[in-house]
Amino acid sequence: MRMPNQEEIPRQAVIVADSFNSRFKPITLDKPRCLLPLANKPLLDYTISHLVDNGFWDLILLSCSHADQIDEHIKETYGGDRRLTIRNMALNSENCESLGDAMRELSVDGVIRGPFVLVTGDLVSNMDIRSAMEAHQSNRARDKDAIMTVILKKVMPGHPTRGQEDDLVVCVDPETNQLLRYQNANSKRFEYELELFNLHDCVDFRYDLMNTYVIICEAHVPTRFGDHFDIQDMESFIKGITGDEELCTETIYMHTLGHSYAARVCNLWTYHSVAHDIMGRWVYPVVPDRPSQDQYIYRGDGVYLSHSAKNYKAQIEKNVIVGPESTLGRESTVSDSVIGTKCEIKSGCVIRNSHIWDEVTIERNCTIDGAVLCSGVTVKEGTVITPDCILSYDTTVGPNITLKRGTRVTAPVRSPHRTESECSNDSEETRCSEDGNSPPSTHEVLGVDHWGQVYESDGEDRVGYCCGIRRVLGDRGDVLLSDSSDSTPVPSEPDQEVGFYGEVLDSFKAGYLIRKDVDGVLIEVNASKHAYNVSVWDQLIHVTRALLEMSGSVAQFRSHAEYFAPLFIKLAGDRQTETVILEEVATWAVEMERVDDVQSILHSLYDLDVLDEGSILAWSRGCEEDIKERIERFVTWLEEADEESSEDD
Repeated sequence: MRMPNQEEIPRQAVIVADSFNSRFKPITLDKPRCLLPLANKPLLDYTISHLVDNGFWDLILLSCSHADQIDEHIKETYGGDRRLTIRNMALNSENCESLGDAMRELSVDGVIRGPFVLVTGDLVSNMDIRSAMEAHQSNRARDKDAIMTVILKKVMPGHPTRGQEDDLVVCVDPETNQLLRYQNANSKRFEYELELFNLHDCVDFRYDLMNTYVIICEAHVPTRFGDHFDIQDMESFIKGITGDEELCTETIYMHTLGHSYAARVCNLWTYHSVAHDIMGRWVYPVVPDRPSQDQYIYRGDGVYLSHSAKNYKAQIEKNVIVGPESTLGRESTVSDSVIGTKCEIKSGCVIRNSHIWDEVTIERNCTIDGAVLCSGVTVKEGTVITPDCILSYDTTVGPNITLKRGTRVTAPVRSPHRTESECSNDSEETRCSEDGNSPPSTHEVLGVDHWGQVYESDGEDRVGYCCGIRRVLGDRGDVLLSDSSDSTPVPSEPDQEVGFYGEVLDSFKAGYLIRKDVDGVLIEVNASKHAYNVSVWDQLIHVTRALLEMSGSVAQFRSHAEYFAPLFIKLAGDRQTETVILEEVATWAVEMERVDDVQSILHSLYDLDVLDEGSILAWSRGCEEDIKERIERFVTWLEEADEESSEDD
């Protein structure tokens, strides 16, 4: 029997399995986001395992898109566990378009018996929820109006797992941890009424916290959504409760995580980042070689090989997972990538920063760089797939083509009166379009043996991949991981960028003029970065642009680069950051009609150890043809030098 004043401990968990956005299109046209594989395991399984590890055996799924597939997965994966109860509430997709709609459906269903934990179906975590539940009970003991405890984690801006929707300014009472205000940090202006400071003796403003979207709720929280039909998301709900202390007596508290890991896979940027964290064992004990799974052998340096995988003398570098029954051909190289089940990677291939799902075939001498290849994809011989490309299920590209950066390929649109086999037997001139007529350029874009069509975005679902960084490999901002207004990291505001760039250029010119210690220039640049709230990637773009802009000739650039090289070495130093520099050089050269100078500029940066030969060679395979022609001699020289070095070794 429960004591009179004892608060009930939450034992139910509600998983919001639908994302209610289109950030993963065209992949999610065929499968719900929560069932997409992350490090060769469905996302939803990470969430369920985490809840079970924390003692939650009564789970309720709120699903909308592809609810039948979720049902099937639950039955196949968890049907034999009699301890676990999972109810999938399949919501009507026409009536349910947001989290708010899903919570209103939950309020009328009557399945909530008491306090519960609300999580998203894309959560990867090793946190102990029990401490947060105890904090919630303590909050309720002293404040009967407390309806929620939001679990936040200390994550600084710019961290790979912190997206734009996680850029928060939180106002909190430090003595009680009561949330007083909750606001997205994208706003340029923050206003707080004086009454807020009159009601609370001490107020903290925090910009170092990220919402894990693990929330402990009282049983009547879904009903509160039902009372306000205009509330569509959790941010609006929290802002509504905390925004008016006079009219709303209910309160929300926060609980801050310690060193535990918690991140949502809410876009393709975090998809790559979280996968790397799993391989790097930052989410331990959530690792591929977890004893209960017994599928992988850990080889160190983030490398996991399945017992049944076959490696025919391929070079496997750091952060790699190779799934069951997959084969790696001779003289192939794999780094920072996940390879699924029954994949065939033939000889001479290079795979980096990519996610290769199940039963994918990559023929000889292909390069896959920063891409997602869904199950059943075939890449024909000699094909180069550049960053940000997405090949959806069962598509084929090639042979001997370079897929333009950011291209997304999906299965052909078929008439409802024609079968898949009939469509596949069409001639190349009539394949892969709604009316049976393929555009003349389809062969050039996807290759003569292609099967699929280029997916045309409607704007809202435009995503970039960028290998886990914000602005790598993109035309100034248009391949960011920004598919909606509240989705992912975006460039700094234009006014901020202009102001920041002006100060960087002034610091560069003044520093070079008086030959100021370059560390002093870096201090000034970093101070400006924080003053204008500019991301680390935009900072690198603008310092590169400043170096280029102040150089009227190749000779001047060489002199300036010699002086500023130590600064760039401190800001860059790995494949991703060096690619930022390379892309900005190319963008500037095209804009200023100085494409002929690119080879000399890159040669100077290489000689000064700002750029590594591996970064230059990898980038050169996917750069614009005009640039590629201009740097051909330099690239050939690097390749020959690399071969000579290998022979000497």
